Amino acid sequence: MENCSICGASKAQIVGIIGAVLLIIGCFVPLFSVTVLGKILSVTFFSVGFSIYGGALTLTALVIIGLLVAKKIQEAQGAGVAVFVTILVFFVDAISGYNGIRGMGAIASFAAGFFSFGYAWIALFAGSILLIAAPYVDRLFTGK
Repeated sequence: MENCSICGASKAQIVGIIGAVLLIIGCFVPLFSVTVLGKILSVTFFSVGFSIYGGALTLTALVIIGLLVAKKIQEAQGAGVAVFVTILVFFVDAISGYNGIRGMGAIASFAAGFFSFGYAWIALFAGSILLIAAPYVDRLFTGK
């Protein structure tokens, strides 16, 4: 493993930490946006009703950063897989709820037009994928 000349961390650690930071950022970026009477309401993982999930995800990301600093990259990868599966379950649930609203008739379908998915999903999925891929980064760049 080749280490960074500035911080001494391996490329796998750096990629993993970037992934964990993306998870934390994803908790504060809107998951959904709803337009009501011309005002945009955003729902994040720290909104009412979701705050337990945001806290758990942020705590998990901080534990992952601790694992990466301790050079336990395989354990961080396992946590990344668990986070990816959890986020995937949330996303599938959100999609099915959205499709359920659209299938309720003309008025509900009209209301669904004021609902949009936010950028948090991109940050969350990208962060978890980086965590899963982190152990392979050193092999990718060194060819070993």
